[in-house]
Formats: sequence, structure tokens, C-alpha cells
Amino acid sequence: MIKFEISYPSGTTHEVELPGSLAVLGRDPGCDVVLNDSKCSRRHAIVEEGPDGLVVRDSASANGVFVNGRRVDQAPLKPGDVLRLGEVQLKLVEQVGETVVIAPEDLDLRTVAGTPRPPELDLPLREALMVTPRPPERPAPVRPPLAEPRPRGEPRRQAEPRPPTDTRPVAPWRRAAGRTGRPATVSVLVALWALFVPASVAACLFAASRLGGGAVAWTLAALASLVLAALGTLMALGLRALAPWARHLQIATAAFGLLVCPFTLASATLLLYLTRPEVKATFEGAPGHGAGDGTAESTFALSFLGMLILGLALAAIAALVF
Repeated sequence: MIKFEISYPSGTTHEVELPGSLAVLGRDPGCDVVLNDSKCSRRHAIVEEGPDGLVVRDSASANGVFVNGRRVDQAPLKPGDVLRLGEVQLKLVEQVGETVVIAPEDLDLRTVAGTPRPPELDLPLREALMVTPRPPERPAPVRPPLAEPRPRGEPRRQAEPRPPTDTRPVAPWRRAAGRTGRPATVSVLVALWALFVPASVAACLFAASRLGGGAVAWTLAALASLVLAALGTLMALGLRALAPWARHLQIATAAFGLLVCPFTLASATLLLYLTRPEVKATFEGAPGHGAGDGTAESTFALSFLGMLILGLALAAIAALVF
């Protein structure tokens, strides 16, 4: 460790302790000792450990390094010496932990810190330095015992089959959903039927209020709301489970939609999709069949959504005009 007492022209003095045996002095914030003086270079000097002790070395500074008033490029340092870098003075207070160099002929391997060594290690220096400690021996791995040989002529014992984890019957449409996943267009239909439930209830209540809000109107609105909400919930759950009956009911609904002018194109697109062999196989759980090409599936889903949005826009325009 190196300890400096730093003095500035203003009279400010403080001490700095540096661990290690190398210190860079200068104005740069990355130096080990940062000197707040305009006449100091960014990396002004380096103090390092030499064979005979500390040495200060000028690091190509602009104003030079002075040791006890004499400009030097490199000079040894001892406690009490004063460095001047620019207008800042650094006094070397002490150096702790100096390196002690011992010649090989002065080294006695017979004792280490006063502790006698065993007689078998009393070797010449050259042979002692060449001794390499043997690594500890690892215990031999314990191998599992070998299985007893099967007697000649005895049939080979077959492994007992594991009982199935779930023996409940699975519906074919659930097997299809687990094998191929739900097609994108079917997922769109599930979401639309789920939105149909609150939309139908709101439409029935709005129609009852426009008809005068009498008891008969509210009763009919409540019954219509229940029927439409039940239909939407049933269709959403059936399509989500890829039930075959849900496909047939969706085909019937799309066929009815052909008669509604704003939604004719959307219904035709949906009928074309539901009658594809791949879609039929997906709902019926036929082995080795799925929803088909992913590109075609995405095309049908986007086409159906586009036609549906167009139909809603046409219906809204017709409502505003008429």
C-alpha cells in the first residue's frame, strides 16, 4: 500500500492511501490519484514498484515531474520525499508491504516459518523445486451388479403393459381438436358467436323500447333475448369443441344469411369454407386429415372478416338512409 499527503496551493491538505504497487497520477478522472490542477497533464506521472523500491516516472507531461525540487524523468522514492506535479505537492508518507527478495541459496527448505519439515522432504533445492505433488487418488467407481443370466430355453420375460392414465372415452371431435388444433376461421366464428350473445340481448331491448315499452313488448324482447343468447352460447361452445353438429348448424345459419342482402357475400364465403373436405375431416375427426394448408386457412379467415365488415357497413348505411 502507498500513502501520499497531497497539498494544494490554497492550503488544502489530505491523505490518500492506494492499494497495490502501481498508481497513475494526473488530471484525468480515470487516474488512481486525480489532481485538480490546470498545470497537471491528464496522465502526468506513474509511481510503481521497482527492484529497489518505489520509482516515479514522468509520463510525457507538459510541465514535468519534480522530486525534492529537482526535475527528473525517473527517480526512486523513499518515505519523506516530496513530488511536485504542476502546483500540487505529494509527500510520500509510507509504503506498507514492501517486497522482500530472497536468493535461492539463502532459502532453507528444511523449515518454513520456524516449523520443521519431515525428513523425507530434506532434499537439495533443485530437486525440491522439481517435486510435483501427486493428486489425491479417486476411489474406484462402484458398478451395479450384473443381472443374473437367463437359463437356456426359458422364454424371455416381457414387460408388463402400463395401465392407461385416462380410460374415459374421448369424442372424435375432441380427438381432432387435440390432433390438429382449431383452424383460424373456426376461431373467428367462435369469437363472433360469443360477441353475438350480448349484441342480440342489446338489440332486443332496444327494439322493445322503440315499440313503446309495453308489457307485451318487453315480454317478447325477453323471450327473444333468451333464445338468441342460448343459440350464440351453444354455437360458440360447439365450434370451440369442433363438434360435427356445430358445423351442420353453422352451414344452415350461413344458408339463411344468403337471403340477407348485406351479408350475402360473407355467407357465401363461409359456406364455401365449411364444405371443404379438409374442414369436414377436422370436425369429424378422420385420421390423417386436418384443417388443410395454413395459407388457405388464413385466406378464408381474412376474406370472411372482410365480407362481414362490408356487410355491417352496408347495413349501417341502409339504416341511416331508410
